[in-house]
Amino acid sequence: VGRVRSALGAYRFNDAASAIYQFLWHEYCDWYLECAKLTLYRSQDPAARARAQWTCLSVLEATLRLLHPFMPFITEEIWQRLPRQSLGARARSAGARAAGRQAGDSIMVAPFPKGSRKAVDPAAEAEMELFMGVVTAIRNIRGEMRIPPATTLRAVLKPADRAVGERLAALVPLIQALGRCEVTVDAAAARPAASALAVVGPVECFVPLAGLVDLAAERQRLAKEIRKAEDEIRFLEQKLARPEFRERAPAEVVEREAARLAEQNALRAKLRESLGRLEDAARVG
Repeated sequence: VGRVRSALGAYRFNDAASAIYQFLWHEYCDWYLECAKLTLYRSQDPAARARAQWTCLSVLEATLRLLHPFMPFITEEIWQRLPRQSLGARARSAGARAAGRQAGDSIMVAPFPKGSRKAVDPAAEAEMELFMGVVTAIRNIRGEMRIPPATTLRAVLKPADRAVGERLAALVPLIQALGRCEVTVDAAAARPAASALAVVGPVECFVPLAGLVDLAAERQRLAKEIRKAEDEIRFLEQKLARPEFRERAPAEVVEREAARLAEQNALRAKLRESLGRLEDAARVG
């Protein structure tokens, strides 16, 4: 809310829209809703379920009001369908009464959200960053090693100190659900044989690969993909280095080839990282 209001106040409309997009898609949808499913669908605690429902609804309702200047018709349609008994609805009622209007009239007359410094929680943000970092690391290892999504991995988390270990222990159910893995938190853990390693801040994450990946075959595949990317990079570099190409080709063609070169360079870097991780796992084995 603070970032959006600041950007709007400075007429940086693109920054405001981007801030809403990043939050709604990459935090609320990608992470919070996935975490909330554990409570919404599996919890036997009605109070916990109600809290998760309230958070989902109140955040969505406020985000719709933030997004309304950019997407008026869609936000109005969704907003009108939200339950009116939410805390957000009560807040809307108070604002609407002050303006002499009914809360359910339109999102256009609902009060625009205001940020609050008191609502900032650095400890919660740090905990979620740790959680997201660990899950992302496990997912990256799965993707790089081409391990099927349905396969349950085993992950050993080695915290740097006791405090980090306690935070990880509380996050284990979420890490297991979103990472599709079985998690062990062990401050004295040694790296298992033939395992992939990822470091997430104060946490070392070990994922054993024995029985899941043919290390030799995967190394050969990655080496072949790297050679293919390097051939493409050389071709594009030579093409873009020719003065006649840059002078005669349309600007959009030059830009497209430059973009292809950047994509191939990024692909090569990712493949090299995967190969390095695999060779590192082989050495441990």
